[in-house]
Amino acid sequence: MQDPCDHWLVYDLMSALPAEVEGRLLMGLTRREAEQLAAQANASFVRQPSRSPVRHPSFA
Repeated sequence: MQDPCDHWLVYDLMSALPAEVEGRLLMGLTRREAEQLAAQANASFVRQPSRSPVRHPSFA
């Protein structure tokens, strides 16, 4: 996700907040950094044991 200042952030859909890795918020990144960190986060999420579904709010 790109902010108005041309910086990028990785957004966590499960928490509806910017993603965090080892206490670091993934904000103020270059596009390349954001893409790499998002890919790493997605890969680690897939490798984790099965999770129960998380309900997301509906929008009308």
